[in-house]
Amino acid sequence: MAKVIPNFLNRSANSIVSENVRFESSGYVFRALSWLDIAKRENNPVAFQYAAHDARQGIEQLLFEELVLSVGTKLDRAEYQKCLGNSTKLHAIINRLSPEREKLGNFVQAVFSGGGIRIPLMVWDHKLLMKHWGKVSKYLHWSGAIDGTIENGAWVEKGIEIVEEACRYIWDNQTQKETAVMLPDDMHPEIRHLWERYRDDDIGLEEVKISSQLLELAIR
Repeated sequence: MAKVIPNFLNRSANSIVSENVRFESSGYVFRALSWLDIAKRENNPVAFQYAAHDARQGIEQLLFEELVLSVGTKLDRAEYQKCLGNSTKLHAIINRLSPEREKLGNFVQAVFSGGGIRIPLMVWDHKLLMKHWGKVSKYLHWSGAIDGTIENGAWVEKGIEIVEEACRYIWDNQTQKETAVMLPDDMHPEIRHLWERYRDDDIGLEEVKISSQLLELAIR
């Protein structure tokens, strides 16, 4: 079934706050892109500020979703409380509890890239997400003469460009690809053995693709 992708263009402020309101990462980014569209169409700096807020919230929510998917039951309540509202701590906890997250993601991506059912999967670049988070945050935490910031057309225009770049990285990948997790404990024994060989650098991704296609026939 094809994805139904909502259109963030030409929405009113009322529709943004009352229609398709969701609080997962894609919902925040959808709202941010909608606010950016108003900011550009109406030369509205307030809409830009709303966009920056929702964009940063979307990045933080995406990192939290990644934490839940990659760590699962290894995350206790104390760890959860530490990372609330702090993307830097959240990023550090993901790296500590799931150090092989990116490598595992690349492996799963390779496994699903061949065979009878080809699924385009997304492996998020957490360093890039944190970089976007830092850049967007600058447009939420500023001070000084307003004629040099929020009332300065060039300042707002640059901010729109930066916020939109962050949003498009998330939105384009969320709408064009799928997020999938295959934890080693849940893998078929043959796939897990293949993962362990890739994890230990005994084989590369091309061999993973070929081997997984052969295993697909054997496992059926």
